[in-house]
Amino acid sequence: SSGINAEWPLRPGNDLCTRYFSKTTWQPSKQELISQLEVCMTDALKQYHEKNGAYPDRVIVFRDGVGDGQLLAVKEQELRDMKTALSRLPKMPELVFVVVTKRIQQRFFLKAGSRLTNPGPGTIVDTKVTRDELFDFFLVPQSVGQGTVTPTHYNVLEFQTTLKPDHLQKIAYKLCHIYFNWTGTIRVPAVCQYAHKLAFLVGQSLHRDPSPQLANLLYYL
Repeated sequence: SSGINAEWPLRPGNDLCTRYFSKTTWQPSKQELISQLEVCMTDALKQYHEKNGAYPDRVIVFRDGVGDGQLLAVKEQELRDMKTALSRLPKMPELVFVVVTKRIQQRFFLKAGSRLTNPGPGTIVDTKVTRDELFDFFLVPQSVGQGTVTPTHYNVLEFQTTLKPDHLQKIAYKLCHIYFNWTGTIRVPAVCQYAHKLAFLVGQSLHRDPSPQLANLLYYL
């Protein structure tokens, strides 16, 4: 079996995403879909209420680790489980569910005179090469010293919110700056990398659930 986790930034009174809650669940090896996401979401909502005295008005989920071929399965299972957990709240919050994909073939170039260069960090591509049937976009999160920069693909499976697409794109880019183990930007939102680090630690080293007392600490970095 392998360890997986759902990790959620908790907003304290200063409106900064500086608190985190982590939880691990177990499932068979090679299984990509999270079978106990409803449990993870319920525990995260309880923790949020305990820390803030209220439930969130908006939930934004960045889901890493699945390819384009699994988008439908993610929507039918994980998104359904998440909505089930949220439906138990006194008021249904706004929900944004985004699948983040790093392993893609697309590359983008910026024409500068007679030569081609890498586009700058923060570049968004959301027309022409995106899907007609789905809200998706490409984000160039960082610069490279040599070679071709690799963008990250974001597929938005749920967008029931008052946010505008531009707002979501800015949030995704800014979250690439707050990974504590690196001084620059990373390729995915920091919460995705935190979840990966926790799942790797629990699945490869601990082989059991960590203590609940560690749930609010970034001990896995």
